[in-house]
Amino acid sequence: MNFDAPYCLLLAGPALYLVWRWRGSSAPTTALRLALVVLVVLALAGPRWQRGTQGRDLVVVVDRSRSMPAGAEATALERIRLAEAAREHGDRVGIVTFGADARIEALPDEGSRDRGFTLAIDADGSDLAGALDTALELVDAERAGAFLVVSDGEVRGASPLSAARRARARGIPVHVLPQARPPVSDISVERLDLPSEVAAGEPFQFGAWLFADAPGQVAYVLSRSGTVLSRATRELRSGWNRILFRDVLDEAGIGVYQLRIEGAGDRVPENDFGLGAVLVRGTKPILIVNHDGRPDTLSETWREAGLDVVVATPEAAPLDALGLAGFRAVVLENVAARRLEPALPALAEFVTERGGGLLMTGGKASFGIGGYQGSRLDPLLPVSMMLENEDRKVGVAIAFVLDRSGSMGASVAGGRTKMDLANLGTMAAIELLSGLDSAAVIAVDSSPHTIVEPRLVTSHSAFRERVLSIESAGGGIFVRTGLDAAVEVLRDTDHANRHIVLFADAADAEEPDGVLELARELHATRNTSLSVIALGTEFDADARFLTETALAGGGSIYFATNPEELPALFARDTLTVARSAFIEEPTGAVPSPAIFGLGELALDDFPVVDGYNLNYSRADTDIGVRTTDEHAAPLFAFHHEGLGRVAALGCEVGGTFGAGFVAWHDAGRFLVTLGRWLAGQEEPAAFYPTVTRNGREAVIGVEVDRATAPDTSGLVARLRSPRGDWTEHRLERVTQDRFEARVLLEREGIHLGTLSVPGEDGETVVTLPPIALPYSPEYERPFSAQSGERSLQEVARAGGGEVDPLGDAVWPAARARSATERISRPLALTVLLLALLELAGRRLGLWAALADRRERPRPAAESHTPRAPRPPAAAAPVSKTASVADAISSAKSKAARRTSR
Repeated sequence: MNFDAPYCLLLAGPALYLVWRWRGSSAPTTALRLALVVLVVLALAGPRWQRGTQGRDLVVVVDRSRSMPAGAEATALERIRLAEAAREHGDRVGIVTFGADARIEALPDEGSRDRGFTLAIDADGSDLAGALDTALELVDAERAGAFLVVSDGEVRGASPLSAARRARARGIPVHVLPQARPPVSDISVERLDLPSEVAAGEPFQFGAWLFADAPGQVAYVLSRSGTVLSRATRELRSGWNRILFRDVLDEAGIGVYQLRIEGAGDRVPENDFGLGAVLVRGTKPILIVNHDGRPDTLSETWREAGLDVVVATPEAAPLDALGLAGFRAVVLENVAARRLEPALPALAEFVTERGGGLLMTGGKASFGIGGYQGSRLDPLLPVSMMLENEDRKVGVAIAFVLDRSGSMGASVAGGRTKMDLANLGTMAAIELLSGLDSAAVIAVDSSPHTIVEPRLVTSHSAFRERVLSIESAGGGIFVRTGLDAAVEVLRDTDHANRHIVLFADAADAEEPDGVLELARELHATRNTSLSVIALGTEFDADARFLTETALAGGGSIYFATNPEELPALFARDTLTVARSAFIEEPTGAVPSPAIFGLGELALDDFPVVDGYNLNYSRADTDIGVRTTDEHAAPLFAFHHEGLGRVAALGCEVGGTFGAGFVAWHDAGRFLVTLGRWLAGQEEPAAFYPTVTRNGREAVIGVEVDRATAPDTSGLVARLRSPRGDWTEHRLERVTQDRFEARVLLEREGIHLGTLSVPGEDGETVVTLPPIALPYSPEYERPFSAQSGERSLQEVARAGGGEVDPLGDAVWPAARARSATERISRPLALTVLLLALLELAGRRLGLWAALADRRERPRPAAESHTPRAPRPPAAAAPVSKTASVADAISSAKSKAARRTSR
């Protein structure tokens, strides 16, 4: 036993004196006090108990960052297997993997199994120091341990040497196994020196910086937004090399440049790519998306009023995040949601995060009937598309034909199968139906199986148990067989409107003969439409056949690559068919005072519209025009959403049902005012933003003109990653006129941003220059074949380990390791128990009771040795006074013993 504070033992002398000075009147009290003093002094001295343990721990620390060469993980797993084979009884192996962060892949254990790396890590970093600290936490202090680091040595962040020294101080050697790339030279594109922003039509020059380990010739290609601008070869000298380029951008938006080195064959091909972007400031047009991309009444009206307009089809329009940066607003003019499906998330953030405008006009391919209910744009619109039951005149009969072939039994995330998700999708659709509607469910493999006969949807629970119990059975789906079964079950329904939903595998849809003819006949003569939900992509073997089937049946085609999207697709198709409405009767409308919210627009009347989409009002929405029919529906509504503006016009502008609106004498004035409201305000000129990058860190800076700037107390920058995530960063004042925020870039690609400026009329938006992270910082210089290995050698020296240890050398030599354990806590607990015992003995009279029990004579019946009878003695006179005095003296003695200290 040893002590942390042995000098505290000197207190024993004074403590023993105090025990003798205030000793109790009874022996038990004195003994307990003596024990208490001895234990208290020992506890203060911090005693430790020496003990030993058997067994060793090996923690393998594996680098899984992007810079690791191919095959490194296989090498690490092989070393783990060899270490497990070389261990003895009681030895344990643990695994820590790391990138920018560390993860405990496996706690130290004695079992052997096929190991793999399953935990997700951030591969854009190499924090070896953090990984070693994590490994230290896994090795018990009383066990012998060692580390084996498998890495390329190209570490980022804190130096791992301090962590290696801490391990060595605990007697844990740190071995290293370097994983180097081939020892050949490397050429890297370091950066593109583009200006932060340029004016539209302004020529500018920029440079590309390349770094070469050795001189040589390379070929490069420069492109802008997919268009090749320059292709050439260049002789490089060892070190830095600069190539100059010139360009001019005619339209506002964002120009994205890519420089790629071709055929370099160098050590790190990942850094042979450069990426840059420039903000082009200028007048941004309004993008009109219509069904054919041709000029129409709306676009011509705005052009005549001086508004810049671009017209395109959904397929040709630049509706991604970068493309939308070149527009002030977007108009969706009677185009179906299925043609815009991939662009809907980008359109939503264009409005809410980047301050853009959005207008949706009416028609039979718009709003609910166009499939927008439940889409990403639904919550943004100032009107609700959910049709109430009391507004539905007739119901619909729907037959769900489900593929339950063998491919539907494949597992997906969450332990479910594709069939399970198709069942959930069917129920999601049925739950949108009401007592006006009927539904039937048919499962098909090589033959049809009617799961639910046609019945009115008066109770959703009547369907749930049967639908959710459908299982995959094998074979492939026979499409014609399934459709024939659907036609048969719908034959006897009383509903005039009928619809079939066919769910099939886009790569395995059999029996196509006669399907298109049947679909056309159903749609043309039997008032039965047909939609297809296909699991797969439009490039799969049977995708074209399924698409043609849906078009022939007058329905929609949906492709889902992720099975988890199925419930939403089933629900969307049902909403389109059963719960949307387009009023085809001429209907009057009247403006309301809220129309002044668009600007200086006074309307005395509004035309009779030939047809309109039936929508409903939402809270906090300005209703500019209402219909005069029984619905009193919002025909035109608008509001602010996020940082942007959104409007909904329920009638067509021209087209089949828009002639009356176009003929209205105030149509032009109304549309021009609406267009200017959508475009919003110009960006405030008092802010001059810049964005620079150093490694993964972006510095967002804003210079402010104090003479004209509004309030600068709440400047907030919002940054969009290439993955679509938005983060918010408050800018701090660094000088009198400059504000900054520093942001760590998490993903490679183009990062877009906006600056939110508070004002009296709400927030305004300033577009930030884009910033590019071409590749992970893991591939940035210094990155050489020798630097990483030298770094690992230093770690091994600091940690007292070896470089590439052979065989069982990774295990510590000693199997037993002595260790000490503090025993102050059990001593303190013992002191507490003894103190309670001493107090109870005094206050409850335990010691006196024990003494009385010892003094009390035993009864005669308990005596084992017979005693001779005493001879009678002469009676002596007893004094009454003496007997009373003796009794009082005895009572005092007992009381003194009970209350003695």
